[in-house]
Formats: sequence, C-alpha cells, structure tokens
Amino acid sequence: MINQIKITMLGVFLILWQSVLYAEINSPIFKKIICGVNVGNNNVQELSLEIADNEPKRSYGLMNREEMKSNSGMLFIWKDRQIRNFWMKNTHFNLDLFFLNNQGEIIEIYKNAKAFDETNIKSQNEVNFVVELRSGEYQLLIGDKFNCPFKELLK
Repeated sequence: MINQIKITMLGVFLILWQSVLYAEINSPIFKKIICGVNVGNNNVQELSLEIADNEPKRSYGLMNREEMKSNSGMLFIWKDRQIRNFWMKNTHFNLDLFFLNNQGEIIEIYKNAKAFDETNIKSQNEVNFVVELRSGEYQLLIGDKFNCPFKELLK
C-alpha cells in the first residue's frame, strides 16, 4: 500500500514538473526596453518593459510567470491600429492594462484584470500599443504619457 502511494505521488510530481518544463521551453525570448512614464506632475518613473512585437510573443504575454519584479511589465506592439483583445489565461497575478496612442499617451485604462480570468478584455479605441503592469503599482491616469521610442518600435 505504501509503495503504491509513493508511485502515485511520483507520478503526480512528474506530471506537474513536465507542465512547468513545457511552459519554460515554449516561452518566447523577450527583448527589454527601458521607458519612462510621466506620473502626475511630471514625476518620471523608469520601467523595464519586455517587448511583445509578434504574434507568438503577444499570445504568450505574461502567462506562466509566478512573479514580476517591481518597475517592470510588458509592452505589446502592433504595426496597425485596431481594437485590441486580451485575457488573463495562465497569468498568475492581476494586471492593469494601459492602451496608448501613437505618442505614448494613455487613452484608455483597464484596471485590475483578474489572474487566470479568461473573460475578453476589449479596448474601446484602436491602438498600436498596450502596456501591462502589476495591478495597482502605478496610479496612472488618462493623459499620462509613456516615454519610449515608439516610432522606432513600429519599424
């Protein structure tokens, strides 16, 4: 009986370990960029943003990560302006989504997207850029601006 329990526990461990290994192997490699964000009265905060600039990277996003450092997030980039759709599948922490115009100005905010929620999050405006940051970390408002080389990123 004890050996059967040990074998079952080993099997469960191997299945879980295989899932973690699969997620790590299939995770895309993201380049990083340092951007500033003007918060309120021109108080500039520096952020380290990973760049999701193609479909595999945009689809994977922040999935399967159990933590995210302070002052970091993800910058999603598309060459065309469209309504954008997101979900929180396999995302382990809540996020705030900031939808930006071509000058990096926040034109729309979706606050506190819930971890693991697969409900569609749809922008109201057509955008080329979306930034995801840990929920509540920055009290950004419509009109606040991200300072990144947006023209270069669209090339």
